[in-house]
Amino acid sequence: MAESRWLLAALLLGVTVALCWQLSATALFEPDEGRNAEKAREILVLNDWVTPHENFHPVLDKPVFFYWLVAIAYKIAGVSQWAARLPSVLAALGCLALVYRFAALRWDRWTGLWSVLILLTTVEFFSLARVVIFDMPLTFFLTLGLCAFYEASHADSLPWRRVCSFALYLALAAATLIKGLIGVVVPGMVIFFYLLLTRRWALLRRIYPVPGALLFLAIVSPWYLLAESRNPGYLYYYFWQEHFERFATNEFSKGEPWYYFLGVGLVGFLPWTLLLPIVGKIAWQATWRKTFDDRALYLILWVVLPFLFFSISTSKLPHYILPIFPALALLTAIALERRNETGSFKLQSALSLTWWIHTIVAAYFLAGWFFPAILPKYIRSAVGDMNFFIWIYAAVSIALLAYLGTHKTTHPPASRAQLYLLQCFGSWVFLGFVVQMTMLVSSDRSAKPIADAINSRLTTATQVVLYDTYLAGIPFYLRSTRPVWLITHENKTRTFLGNYYAIGKRTDPVTPWGKALLDFEEFKHIWHTTKQPLLIVVKEKNLPRFVENVGESPVQLAAVDEYLIVYKP
Repeated sequence: MAESRWLLAALLLGVTVALCWQLSATALFEPDEGRNAEKAREILVLNDWVTPHENFHPVLDKPVFFYWLVAIAYKIAGVSQWAARLPSVLAALGCLALVYRFAALRWDRWTGLWSVLILLTTVEFFSLARVVIFDMPLTFFLTLGLCAFYEASHADSLPWRRVCSFALYLALAAATLIKGLIGVVVPGMVIFFYLLLTRRWALLRRIYPVPGALLFLAIVSPWYLLAESRNPGYLYYYFWQEHFERFATNEFSKGEPWYYFLGVGLVGFLPWTLLLPIVGKIAWQATWRKTFDDRALYLILWVVLPFLFFSISTSKLPHYILPIFPALALLTAIALERRNETGSFKLQSALSLTWWIHTIVAAYFLAGWFFPAILPKYIRSAVGDMNFFIWIYAAVSIALLAYLGTHKTTHPPASRAQLYLLQCFGSWVFLGFVVQMTMLVSSDRSAKPIADAINSRLTTATQVVLYDTYLAGIPFYLRSTRPVWLITHENKTRTFLGNYYAIGKRTDPVTPWGKALLDFEEFKHIWHTTKQPLLIVVKEKNLPRFVENVGESPVQLAAVDEYLIVYKP
C-alpha cells in the first residue's frame, strides 16, 4: 500500500510536468489552434459571451462553452499560448484522475497506476492534451459522466448516489455545450446497451432520470435559446445539419472509408498497440468465458460502441475517437495486472512489446536524420535540429528493450514496482522527445513567425490584409482589435464564414468596422483609392497574380517561408 502511494505521488508530479513542459514555447498550429484561441480572445474584445466570433465575424459551427473555458483562462492568466491550452491540459489531468479513481475503487491501486501511465503515454491522448481543441474537454466530461453513472448505479450510500447522479447530468450538459448532441449520444448508447445486456433496467431509478433531465435542460437551454434569438435559424442548422447531415452525408467534405478509425486507433494507441490482442483475450474471458464481470462489459461497451458509431458516420476526423481511450487504457491496465498475477516475467514480456514499438520509431527517426528524404516534409527540419534528443530516445528504447525482452533465465525477476518505474522513466524520455518535436515543427506550421514580422511594422492606422490565403492565428498574435481583411474568391469566402452561412445560404455578415471579406475587384478599387496604410501577407507563388490584379508591384518588407509581407508604395 505504501509503495503504491509514493508511486502515485511521483506519477502525479511526472504527469503534471509532462503536460505542461514547453507548453508556452510551442506556437499555435494552423488552422485549428489559431482559430480556437482567437475565438476565445474575441469573447473578451467584443464582450460577447453568446455568439462565437472569428476575425470579428460570427462563426456558429460549434457551441460556445469551450471558448468560455479558454476566455476564462485568459482572464486569469492573460492572453497567451499557455493560457489557451490550459483548459485542455486541465481536462487531461481530470481524465487521468477519473481513470485512476475508477480503477482503484473497482479493481485496485495498481490497476489505477497502470491506467494513468498507459493513457498519458498514448500518442493521441498526449498530443491532444496539449492543443487548443474541443476534444480533450469533451473527453473529460464524457469520462466523468460514464464513471458517475456506474458509481451511482452501484453505490450503497444514498448521499453518494445523489452526488454521482448530479455529476452525471452536469457532465452530460457540459459535453452538450461543448460539442452538441454527441455529449448525450455517446454516453447514452453505452448506458443503454449496458442495461440491456445486464437486464438491470431497475438501475435507472437509482439515477433520478426525471430530475436529471430537468437539470440537464436547465443548464443547456439558456445558451441555445440565446444563440437562436441572436442568430435566427441557428437551432435548425445546428441540430439538423451539423448533426444528422454531418453523420449521414458528405455535405461537410470530411468523408473517409469505414475502416478509417482502425488505422487511427492503432496509431493513436501507440506504443501500447501490440498489447491489444492480449487485452482483447483477457476482456473476453472476463466478460463471457469465466465469472461474469459487468465492470469489464461496461468498459468494452465504452470502447466498442463509440468506435462503431463514428466508423458508421460519413464525417470522420482523427480526434473523434479520443473518448474511447480512457476505457481502453483501463482494459489494458487490467490485462497487465492479470499478466502479473501469473508471474512478473509475464508482465515484463508484455511491457517489452511497447519497447519494440519505441525502438522501431527511434530507428526511423535516426534513419531520417541521416536521410531526410524518407521523412514527411513538414518534420524534416525539426528532426535535423534535434539529433541529441533522437539519440537519447533511441538509446533508452534499445536499453529497455534489451532488459525487458531478456529471457527469464538470464536474470532474476524484477518486482512490479521496478518494472513500473522503468516504464515511467522510458515513457518520460519518449514524451520529452514528442514535446521537442512538436515545438520545433510548430514554428513552421504557425502564424506566429509571420505575425512577429508584421508587428514590428504596425501602426495604429495600418490595415493588415491576407491576400488569397488565410492564417487563423494572425489576429491572435497581432492582438487585433479590428478585423484583418481577407481577399479571396467568393467560394473561399463562404468557407471562411463556416457552414452556418455556407450551407444555410445566409447573407454574409458585416463587422462593426465594415466589410472585411473582399473579392479581388473590390480590393483593386481600394488599392487605388485608399490613403490608409496597407500591410499585405501574400504567398510568394501568388505574387504575380497580385501584381496583375492591382496593376503595380508592391514593396517587399519581409519573407517568412513561403509568405511575403508587402505594402503599397
